[in-house]
Amino acid sequence: MADEAEFEVVRGEAGGWGVRRIGEPQALSHHETREQAEEAARLQSGQGAEVDIRKDLAAEHPDQAVDAKRTFALTGAMAVGVFALIAVIALILVLTDTTV
Repeated sequence: MADEAEFEVVRGEAGGWGVRRIGEPQALSHHETREQAEEAARLQSGQGAEVDIRKDLAAEHPDQAVDAKRTFALTGAMAVGVFALIAVIALILVLTDTTV
């Protein structure tokens, strides 16, 4: 039975993948692919040791570019939602004759 993971693989801020000790902010090493980072983490932690792959921090397709149109559309939709919520609250206040 493998021990609890000591290292984790995370997506690098400047691209690529990093290997770091769990709980530490600084990566110990950087690699071009996730597979290379996983192998490096296994080598650092010893044979058969478990490595935590941070899927919440890692993109499924690291070579995929950011979709600017989708990001802009989702940001716009969120702004419209916020304004709609404000309008609904204002309408409720007016209809119920409530003062703030």
